[in-house]
Amino acid sequence: MFCFLGIDIAGSNNTWVIALSIKRDELYVLPELSLKNLSSPEPVKEIKDVIKFCLNYKVLGVGIDAPLSFSLFEDRRGLRSSDRILKEMLPKKAKNWVVSYHTLMAVPLRALLLAEKLSPFCGTILETHPRASFYFSLAEEYKPLAFKYKKENLNAEEVGFILKMFEERFRLKGLIKESVVEGVIDAIFCGLAVYFFHRFPEKLKFLPSEPSATGFGPFVIIEF
Repeated sequence: MFCFLGIDIAGSNNTWVIALSIKRDELYVLPELSLKNLSSPEPVKEIKDVIKFCLNYKVLGVGIDAPLSFSLFEDRRGLRSSDRILKEMLPKKAKNWVVSYHTLMAVPLRALLLAEKLSPFCGTILETHPRASFYFSLAEEYKPLAFKYKKENLNAEEVGFILKMFEERFRLKGLIKESVVEGVIDAIFCGLAVYFFHRFPEKLKFLPSEPSATGFGPFVIIEF
């Protein structure tokens, strides 16, 4: 079985991991990791569970929501050219979604260590920004959802819309309404980014890196 992993990495108690796979030309979520119980999703408590998954399945790619490339001498604030371009793409009230790796502190370190650990077992390791991907995937009248879902609970109609979007626009099967929580949404967009990288790269925006950058990438977001 070939899989794509989406990882919304944060603190040790708030890292969400979703596995996607293809069956008969349909994309679906696997009941693994954060979705072992579809009706009660939860963060992954042990990173070793992610590594174990990658040892047991053929993971074609991993999309991680965290800075994975670094150019320490280009900008003393820690903002990369990719960060500045993404800020320019977003509306004024969403520019604070993009922060420097100096500001994030521990998250880039955890992500880099995880990427290094996974690299022998995964075909591709990408950096992505799920909230920006969510925003750019929404029609104009639904873009407020990209601001709301991290601040307050979504109502039944909004959850239904997101489910429909995953099923119809992204051809993603296997979710139920109880699965539609913030961490799952972000991890799914991370997984979709790496899926598109392999299958439909024209649906992605590739954000540039400095020539001196080191680490992993590229940095992509969904934009269609």
